Amino acid sequence: MPFHRQVFAILPLLGLSTLGLHAASPVRYGCSVQANVPLSDLKTDVNGKLGGGASFQVTFDAGERLQVRPRFDVDFYRVSDYHRSGSHYEESNNLFSVGVGADLLYTFTGTKDRGSYGLVGAGILQWTQNFTVSDRWDHDNHYWDDVETKKNRVSPWIAAGVGYQFNRMVGVEARAVMSQYDSPTEGGLSNMSSDVPTDTRTAVTAQAAVTFRW
Repeated sequence: MPFHRQVFAILPLLGLSTLGLHAASPVRYGCSVQANVPLSDLKTDVNGKLGGGASFQVTFDAGERLQVRPRFDVDFYRVSDYHRSGSHYEESNNLFSVGVGADLLYTFTGTKDRGSYGLVGAGILQWTQNFTVSDRWDHDNHYWDDVETKKNRVSPWIAAGVGYQFNRMVGVEARAVMSQYDSPTEGGLSNMSSDVPTDTRTAVTAQAAVTFRW
């Protein structure tokens, strides 16, 4: 079964699991900050540079050991940087994504507020490439900049991982996330404006996250 069909087959299951939530179940809001280690095609396209990200999460109880956690994610990678020697001219080429989805958490040991758990997740995201050029245009340190943003493909994502909850508020997670995107456009603003078809690339990211709930 193609990758996108596998993910869209999982999404209804996560949605149905929320229908079984008890009306009196506690709702926990939360967030996370994460370091992203690019793998597969993504590692090549961002020159092996680490990325960063953050997410907003809402967690619902779905059973004695189960929790459902809808999430909104933003992740960022630097593709390349260039500084012209002897001048203030700079270029930066960045790739980032914005996504929504949900994780299903299963508590292995302890309680939902303390102990280890596993997770699987699925959702969709929008990849975007951003190219910025800046320079100083007079001796009074006045700068100009020009920004070009290129929308990339909307892609499903799937994730799996493990976590540990230290207490009701703080935990850590290790997640692997897989999605697809278009290869970044090189060469600056003029090239990014063209609608030249690009290759489909596979993004695999290993994430190390610190989570917070309240």
